[in-house]
Amino acid sequence: MMNTSHNFRFIERDYWYHKALCDTDHLLPGQIDAMLDEAHAYYADYTFKFYDDGSVTIIDNDTNIRIKPRELTGAVYDFYIRKRIYLIKTNLMEKQLQYA
Repeated sequence: MMNTSHNFRFIERDYWYHKALCDTDHLLPGQIDAMLDEAHAYYADYTFKFYDDGSVTIIDNDTNIRIKPRELTGAVYDFYIRKRIYLIKTNLMEKQLQYA
């Protein structure tokens, strides 16, 4: 049986941009961009490969280094947990339909 993967890319700057855009009526897109640029923060850019057997591979796209789930923090960790839960639920629903 082939162990298929579900690939997702998480770009932290885009996450914060979208969050600010959705959470406020007072800031224009250009103002949000300016704020994010002024922060001079490092924004993670990771690719997640979730496999059907429950394993995951996380690659830092800037360095091409493999990241362990326990090394994740903040928005990246939130993304990881939400995707993991979503995929578990989807897998359970598929199995229920398959064996119903």
